[in-house]
Amino acid sequence: MLGECVAYINAIIETPIIPKYRTELLQVSLIKGAQAITAIEGNTLSVEDIIKLREGSESLPPSKVYLQKEVDNVIDAMNFIMKKLVDKNEIDIISLDLIAHFHKSLGRGIGGAFNATPGEYRSSNVIVSSYRPPGAGKVIGLVENLCKWLKVEFG
Repeated sequence: MLGECVAYINAIIETPIIPKYRTELLQVSLIKGAQAITAIEGNTLSVEDIIKLREGSESLPPSKVYLQKEVDNVIDAMNFIMKKLVDKNEIDIISLDLIAHFHKSLGRGIGGAFNATPGEYRSSNVIVSSYRPPGAGKVIGLVENLCKWLKVEFG
């Protein structure tokens, strides 16, 4: 399946596209991606809400501004990755520190709604809805294993 994914990605990368459409597609994918990522953690903004907020044609009450900040942080992180990988062809080796950097970026300006210390791996056990993630003592080891696997598979 990974081979198929790589083939699809290569086919998409090599497909010529008019610059105007490329920009539009990037915006759509950023907004939909950010909406999906933040929805996992309970963000209730829809794609339509995000578009209106980014255009400035809608605003949120003060008690919900963090929802917009959360989406903006994800979009900023995605743009950072795109600029480094696509525009500058700079590939950082995935590491514990890089993941912590992104975590810190995602939590910037959200305060208590982030429910974690930005940039730090969790040190307590949690439950997400009905899912019980691995215990806090296993997190760093599991992330290290993920980084090693990614380096082998995609390095």
